[in-house]
Amino acid sequence: MGINAFLLANLFMAIIGIFLFKEKRMHKLNVQDIFHLFVFIMIFFAVSAIHIAEVKIDPLISAKFNLDFTKTIYTIEGDIVHAFQAIQNPILDYYFVFVYMLAFPFLLYFTPVLYIISKDIKALKLAVISYAIGISIALPFLLFFPVHDIWWASQNYHWYDGKIIAFRLQEIWPSITFLFFKFTTINNCFPSLHSCLSAIMAYTAWIKNYRRYKYVATVFAVSIPIATLYLGIHWLTDVIAGEALALIAIVIAMKICGEKWK
Repeated sequence: MGINAFLLANLFMAIIGIFLFKEKRMHKLNVQDIFHLFVFIMIFFAVSAIHIAEVKIDPLISAKFNLDFTKTIYTIEGDIVHAFQAIQNPILDYYFVFVYMLAFPFLLYFTPVLYIISKDIKALKLAVISYAIGISIALPFLLFFPVHDIWWASQNYHWYDGKIIAFRLQEIWPSITFLFFKFTTINNCFPSLHSCLSAIMAYTAWIKNYRRYKYVATVFAVSIPIATLYLGIHWLTDVIAGEALALIAIVIAMKICGEKWK
């Protein structure tokens, strides 16, 4: 899958999503609403740009400080991830590649689009602020608490004495891995942003009660962290930390936005 095919697949999913999940929350936007809409969109893009910049500078930070906490994570959890790879099934293979490579960007970027199309400024504000909080808390860990992907660690560290973890994403769909490394590095594991950000977007759909979308978002938000384990990318500790971070981010964002659980 090339970058064009990847973008087209996401565009197709977004178009289908608009028809299936759009809700009308406001009949008309006033000037102040439009201004707020613009501000939140800009914040979302700015935070995304910061995240991408982190991926670019991460190798420089890693080389300068020579930090590595992979062994610490391995000492904590051992071979737990191997249990997720013990089950091999062609249907699961392609499902988890789909949710990792396509459902995650769909959930992350389509959710704000859905709120914009639905004229739901409050939902957009909640999503953007919780997203910004999640990224802000995660960045110091990603830069200064580097943990290598479990597949890489199991195959390259002399101290690793557990079972070898396969990089199933590459085994199942070799041509897609170049996209994988455009948006991450091999030591950007802790906490799992796939787990964190997908959970955040699903939380917002439930808090704002998007009748159909909240169920689809939940299925994806549950499947994505499992996919990171099944495909041999994240440690279980990364996933747990990502889920905890999502909860922290959404609770703080709810207080800022004056939202309550419904």
